[in-house]
Amino acid sequence: MARLGDSVVAGLSLAVVPAMAVSLAAAGALTVVNPDSVYPEGPLVRDGTLYYAEMGSDRVMAWDGVSNTVLWSRPGCLPTTVAAWAADELIVLCHREELLARIGLDGETLGLIDADETGQGFPNPNAATSDGRGGLYFSSSGRFAPRAAATGAILHLDRDGRLGRVAEDIHYANGVALSPDGGTLFVSEHLSRNVLAFDVSGDGSLSGRRVFLRLDDLVGSDAERGWEVGPDGLAVDRRGNLYIAEYGGGRLVVVDAGGAHLATIPVPNAYVTSMALSADEAQLFITAPDSQFATGGAVYAIANPVRQPD
Repeated sequence: MARLGDSVVAGLSLAVVPAMAVSLAAAGALTVVNPDSVYPEGPLVRDGTLYYAEMGSDRVMAWDGVSNTVLWSRPGCLPTTVAAWAADELIVLCHREELLARIGLDGETLGLIDADETGQGFPNPNAATSDGRGGLYFSSSGRFAPRAAATGAILHLDRDGRLGRVAEDIHYANGVALSPDGGTLFVSEHLSRNVLAFDVSGDGSLSGRRVFLRLDDLVGSDAERGWEVGPDGLAVDRRGNLYIAEYGGGRLVVVDAGGAHLATIPVPNAYVTSMALSADEAQLFITAPDSQFATGGAVYAIANPVRQPD
């Protein structure tokens, strides 16, 4: 099996295809990174290693292109995302404990953050993305239920450790991703099946909230669809293309910077949670639980069907 930076993964050719609507056939076959992952979520590629959370086993895994190893664990955490932090640190979002854990690359716990600068907690932290300035944005989802109120929020942790609330009243805030120019933050509003966009100011604050896209406009409406199906993890590539994991829909949807559909990538496990791009953006790493419950799942790699030459 090839390592993370290589052009082939387990014999999978990573040929470039035109930036047009494509399907799995154009992207190639999925390669299994971990066939028995316990509710995987929130992947991160950093310095040639794929990190991902296993919510169902309270641990963070690391894959070097050959083997999966346990990097960190904390009983009761229910981790949902691994995020880049300082040069030698990661941040893990603990969904159940409602805190952020700072960990070293050796798996040591370095500190815990459980409140913002006003002393307020952040219920059910879920997904995170770099702010491009040494800090990060993350979602505080609120309650995941059919008639739950819109109590989700976005928080900003700056590189000096200041933590502030920058958006509220989101109907289950989930995935977050920043545009290449740092000017737009995308947020999954899971229970409304929308992806929101916010303008980002120099101080990290957000404004100009709007609906960037309605997922049903891309995949169609379905009266029989379960309440839990909606946009989960997000990622953005260097060209501004947005990758959307549809939890419960068993697919990734890729749109360009204007929201036009580029590709749909089916995933065998319906409850796909998120994805991460390799450093050269030739590969996508996908985390996909088997069900809503914290039991099984798998982690996959696939050629990026919309990658274009630099």
